[in-house]
Amino acid sequence: MAKGFNTANNKKSEEGFDAAVWRKLINAPDTLRQRITLALSEILVVAIDGLVGTGWRSFSAAAYLDLLEVNAFGNYRTLLGVVSTSAPMGQFLTFRGNVKTNTATGAHPDENYARELMQLFTIGLVKLNQDGSSVTVNGAPAYTYSQDDVSALARVFTGWDFDMAGGDSTTPDFLRRPLKQFPAKHETSVVSFLGGTVAGGLGGAEAMRTALDILFAHSNLAPFISR
Repeated sequence: MAKGFNTANNKKSEEGFDAAVWRKLINAPDTLRQRITLALSEILVVAIDGLVGTGWRSFSAAAYLDLLEVNAFGNYRTLLGVVSTSAPMGQFLTFRGNVKTNTATGAHPDENYARELMQLFTIGLVKLNQDGSSVTVNGAPAYTYSQDDVSALARVFTGWDFDMAGGDSTTPDFLRRPLKQFPAKHETSVVSFLGGTVAGGLGGAEAMRTALDILFAHSNLAPFISR
């Protein structure tokens, strides 16, 4: 910040991010970790031009790649938890600031992350055999989830927002911190999806852990992610 990175031009710019990423991919001595980080970034996607609303796009995108790099050799279930509470992912797939259902206004939680979490990050769109071939019913693909599953899962991802520790938004530090749970905005009703249940009355963190456990145990996850 002392060298001018908090100026308006730098705060709103994406400049320098691509060059920094490729320089590291090419020159870093831990080649395998860098390759896995790149592969994970193409599965658990965050695009820099979608990191809107706060500025600091380059810093936010870099923070996300750092997160993938740190967890490159870990368990995929652990990584799902880290990604699901990351500020850049909350920005990109718009569940940051997501609030519970409001029956008075008819408002419902944003479903973007719930849908992409299933379709892109865990179980995919169609059911797979363990060898990766598609399961069919009467010659047609069998789908893994329904719109009802999306709407139900979206209720789990409510109450999460930036952790503005100290209220300081003059630096991008808050984009490196995990999202913070705000209980008053979290929906605590029973959630049923994919044949599993997230019990009612749970706090946001516990509800998320339960939902991610259901997804991680799904028979489609291994063939979909490993293909």
